[in-house]
Amino acid sequence: MQRIFSFILMLVLSISLVTACDNKEAEKPKDTVVQEEKSKENKEENLNNKEENVEEEIQEGIFPGDKAFDFTLLDREGNEISLSKLKGKVVFLNFWTSWCPACIDEMPYIQKVYEKYKDSDVVVLTVNITAAEKNGIKDTNTFLEKNNYTFPVLLDTEGEVVKKYRISGIPTTYIIDKDGIIVNLVTGPMNDETMIKQIQAAQK
Repeated sequence: MQRIFSFILMLVLSISLVTACDNKEAEKPKDTVVQEEKSKENKEENLNNKEENVEEEIQEGIFPGDKAFDFTLLDREGNEISLSKLKGKVVFLNFWTSWCPACIDEMPYIQKVYEKYKDSDVVVLTVNITAAEKNGIKDTNTFLEKNNYTFPVLLDTEGEVVKKYRISGIPTTYIIDKDGIIVNLVTGPMNDETMIKQIQAAQK
């Protein structure tokens, strides 16, 4: 009888220990819960900081994948235009002169593409290398007016932007996405179909 009583007592103790152990797991101290919540918050904060650092690590440059160099130039009407102010839009940025045969051939297509996108989130913007024009702005205006071109033209009168972008041949076109990142760089003339394909690739 004593053995049976001892066995029952051991069984009760065993059950009590298991139950107590389960309760410890289910009812963690408040301090531990608070620490775990803080740990989760720290992990989320670190993840957000990493994502921000990735954006900050994008360098300014002139090649696809780089953040396009910012610049400010005057247009033909005397308005200041800054590339950074166009963030949120796809930018078709073309460098040209009025005496360049390939540029002259490309101009009708630029006008056509400008008319297609002028009321959209795509900006067709050209930079006349005015510093390389024989008679400066006069040559630029004469060329544009003679051919009835109405697309936006910025005047690089000092050649500063050309130097910044290291333009060695014209026409040269940069396709820049809504975040200001260069998607593609095209040296040489394009027709309107090719221009549209380049723009559409930047819109994706």
